[in-house]
Amino acid sequence: MPKTEKISAGQLMLLLFLSRIMHTMIFRARGFSSGTPLMLGLFCATALEAVAAIPAVLYYSKFGGDPSAELFKSRAIWLRLLYSAYFAVIAGGTVALFTRFLSSEFSKTVSPAIAIILLCAAAAYCASRGIEGLGRAGTVVFWLFAALFVFMALVNKGGFDWLNLRPLTAGDGEKFAEYFFENLSSAWWLPMLCVLGESLNGGAAKAAYGYLALKLAVIEALLLLVTVILWKYVNVIGYPIFALGAYAKSDFIQRFDAINMLVWAINCVLAVGAYLHICAKPFKSPKIFSPIFAAISAIFAFAAYFFGLEFDSAWFLAFKSIGVAALGIAVPGAACIKAYVSGGRKK
Repeated sequence: MPKTEKISAGQLMLLLFLSRIMHTMIFRARGFSSGTPLMLGLFCATALEAVAAIPAVLYYSKFGGDPSAELFKSRAIWLRLLYSAYFAVIAGGTVALFTRFLSSEFSKTVSPAIAIILLCAAAAYCASRGIEGLGRAGTVVFWLFAALFVFMALVNKGGFDWLNLRPLTAGDGEKFAEYFFENLSSAWWLPMLCVLGESLNGGAAKAAYGYLALKLAVIEALLLLVTVILWKYVNVIGYPIFALGAYAKSDFIQRFDAINMLVWAINCVLAVGAYLHICAKPFKSPKIFSPIFAAISAIFAFAAYFFGLEFDSAWFLAFKSIGVAALGIAVPGAACIKAYVSGGRKK
């Protein structure tokens, strides 16, 4: 029998985090006036995610295997294909958004079409290395990101003005709600957990809640730094992390643009590689099907980029939210109920 690949809870936690921080990297702020409603929205959304994660954590803590198989046994292929379709769209959307960032900030570096092709090809190769390869790569990419983030904060030449951290006002409710629901719709780490949890070498609670704690700490720190250093000037550039880097200078590095782009590109390849691995998982042959799903995601990325599809539009937010609710909460919840009722196998 072929060796079953496994990753540790820490490796899965970092893969989930890097996928989420990729979304933060390409998040474009509009009308930024105060970080307080965003910070509160993130906190409330994370608290709700902690509750939403209970079914998946409970299933992998008490029972092994695949929740889709728990529900439908040999007929579970249709449900696995729903996960594949969902993450093919997420992969294509991520590539399109990153390409949009490249064309906005580095228009003379590479053409959008070439960027999409190269990113999807690199991600397909990354996915073909299997979950163990993704787990090891994730650890390296995390430390690259952490070093860059800390260094930019330490050498930032922007002035810290704590008066920018204003209390909530009556007009902040709309911005709070917008960021709150944006965070919830972007919680596709829950469907990721439902697929990658099968490869987890124990510690589902550690992976899920470690991820939530890490995400909350890092993104809250980012929002705080952007608020007290940049405030409304973040609107000039639009991308908060990139804007933060514009104010970071040292004796050796005068501009962090190229370093930012390098780390972002590496993380984009890893995150999309994880999505493509999930897409190819039902077929048990990632080396063959990862490139196929990479091509599908590339086609979607081309369509999204060149036809101007907006990923914060109502239809796409609904698509992401339904996927999170159905594939990340309902499926493991139903699998738990069925396992308990039938006296399901213990791990």
